[in-house]
Amino acid sequence: MEEILIVDRIENGYAVCETEQGEKKDIPLSETKDVHEGDVLILKDGVYIPDKDKTEARRKRILALQEDLWA
Repeated sequence: MEEILIVDRIENGYAVCETEQGEKKDIPLSETKDVHEGDVLILKDGVYIPDKDKTEARRKRILALQEDLWA
Protein backbone atom coordinates (compact mmCIF):
# COMPACT_ATOMS: atom_id res chain seq x y z
CA MET A 1 0.00 0.00 0.00
CA GLU A 2 1.30 3.46 -0.79
CA GLU A 3 0.73 6.63 1.19
CA ILE A 4 0.78 10.11 -0.36
CA LEU A 5 2.30 13.02 1.56
CA ILE A 6 2.85 16.70 0.74
CA VAL A 7 6.01 18.40 2.02
CA ASP A 8 4.83 21.47 3.94
CA ARG A 9 8.30 22.69 4.91
CA ILE A 10 11.87 21.65 5.65
CA GLU A 11 12.79 22.23 9.28
CA ASN A 12 15.67 21.09 11.51
CA GLY A 13 16.66 18.18 9.29
CA TYR A 14 13.09 16.99 8.70
CA ALA A 15 10.59 17.20 5.90
CA VAL A 16 7.41 18.25 7.71
CA CYS A 17 4.64 16.61 5.70
CA GLU A 18 0.88 16.37 5.66
CA THR A 19 -0.94 13.15 4.84
CA GLU A 20 -4.09 12.93 2.73
CA GLN A 21 -6.00 12.69 6.01
CA GLY A 22 -4.54 16.02 7.18
CA GLU A 23 -2.17 14.53 9.75
CA LYS A 24 1.34 15.94 10.22
CA LYS A 25 4.30 13.62 9.78
CA ASP A 26 8.00 14.47 10.23
CA ILE A 27 10.34 12.54 7.95
CA PRO A 28 14.10 12.72 8.47
CA LEU A 29 15.78 14.16 5.38
CA SER A 30 18.13 11.18 5.51
CA GLU A 31 15.12 9.03 4.48
CA THR A 32 14.28 11.11 1.41
CA LYS A 33 16.02 12.21 -1.77
CA ASP A 34 16.15 15.82 -2.93
CA VAL A 35 12.82 17.05 -1.52
CA HIS A 36 11.53 20.61 -1.46
CA GLU A 37 8.53 22.44 -0.03
CA GLY A 38 5.39 21.51 -1.97
CA ASP A 39 6.74 18.19 -3.25
CA VAL A 40 4.53 15.11 -3.32
CA LEU A 41 6.09 12.07 -1.67
CA ILE A 42 4.91 8.50 -2.08
CA LEU A 43 5.59 6.03 0.72
CA LYS A 44 5.90 2.69 -0.99
CA ASP A 45 7.32 -0.41 0.65
CA GLY A 46 8.81 1.71 3.45
CA VAL A 47 10.62 4.11 1.08
CA TYR A 48 9.74 7.79 0.52
CA ILE A 49 9.93 8.59 -3.18
CA PRO A 50 9.40 12.07 -4.65
CA ASP A 51 6.75 11.94 -7.38
CA LYS A 52 7.73 14.60 -9.92
CA ASP A 53 4.61 14.17 -12.07
CA LYS A 54 2.17 14.54 -9.15
CA THR A 55 4.19 17.46 -7.79
CA GLU A 56 4.05 19.29 -11.14
CA ALA A 57 0.32 18.59 -11.54
CA ARG A 58 -0.29 19.93 -8.02
CA ARG A 59 1.70 23.09 -8.71
CA LYS A 60 -0.25 23.71 -11.93
CA ARG A 61 -3.58 23.29 -10.09
CA ILE A 62 -2.47 25.76 -7.41
CA LEU A 63 -1.32 28.31 -10.01
CA ALA A 64 -4.65 28.01 -11.85
CA LEU A 65 -6.54 28.59 -8.60
CA GLN A 66 -4.41 31.65 -7.87
CA GLU A 67 -5.01 33.05 -11.35
CA ASP A 68 -8.78 32.55 -10.95
CA LEU A 69 -8.69 34.24 -7.57
CA TRP A 70 -6.89 37.34 -8.84
CA ALA A 71 -8.60 37.56 -12.24
